[in-house]
Amino acid sequence: MLEAISDAFYAVSPDWKYVIFNGAAEAYFGVSRRDVLGKDMWEVFPQGVGTPFEMVCRRAMDQRKKAAFESPSRWRPDRTVEIRITPMTDGGIGVSLHDITERKRAEEARELLAREVDHRSRNALAVVQAIVRLTDAPDIESYKEAVFGRVAALARAQGALADRRWEGAPLDMLVGESMSVLTTPERFSIAGPAAHLRPQNTQPVSMLIHELATNASKYGALSTQDGRVAISWAVDADGALTLDWMETGGPPLSGPGQPGFGSRLMTQLARQMAASLTQTWAPEGLRVRLAIPAPQPRD
Repeated sequence: MLEAISDAFYAVSPDWKYVIFNGAAEAYFGVSRRDVLGKDMWEVFPQGVGTPFEMVCRRAMDQRKKAAFESPSRWRPDRTVEIRITPMTDGGIGVSLHDITERKRAEEARELLAREVDHRSRNALAVVQAIVRLTDAPDIESYKEAVFGRVAALARAQGALADRRWEGAPLDMLVGESMSVLTTPERFSIAGPAAHLRPQNTQPVSMLIHELATNASKYGALSTQDGRVAISWAVDADGALTLDWMETGGPPLSGPGQPGFGSRLMTQLARQMAASLTQTWAPEGLRVRLAIPAPQPRD
């Protein structure tokens, strides 16, 4: 029966000599039972001396008390095990080890995901509140259009994050979806290497592209029949991302006007990413460059 179970199991006599060492224990510890049976447990396993594991084993031996706990493995530090110590009828104790490393990793991943979802949800609600409070429009219909468009851009970013377990989103997909909402595919082009936005940058980039596309539809290249928008990007070796927005074929530009909520929103979105945002009103059309710095290494 002991050979059939998947958990490592061994038993020691009252004088701490190994008397049982099953096949799963051989596989887990990487030793043959021939090398341990009859030998002193603390001589074979000196890593356990002076640890809580020794204390629990001796209590089980002396006071005949069961114990169960989780612990990083001292034999294999990369693994986490659930240890059960049981008094045996011959006066010794039995020790079983169940490897729970993958379960613990899954639990940690779920906790991390839950924290990320909570953080992003709170941030999204704060952005919606700002949109509703600060959007300017001459009439209620224009106000509704502006608010709904910005909230929809936020929702697309949230959806892209949720589809990928809040681990970011492909830049080409995000830009393509944002542009397709406001114009047709032949009116814009996308070019750049494969790039994956970090979770904290997915929402700001989506909303920034939406603001640029909305302005182009109202006042820039997308407001005329022949106007076009070219969106391209480059990624440095260290991971820094530079995104360029170029409009051509639109009406003549007269330079920047009085900054409205849209302009302030784009500035705030860039600041949220610790990025720089530059706008140039060139004769052939608006030029915008967004430079997102490389990810900072974690301690």
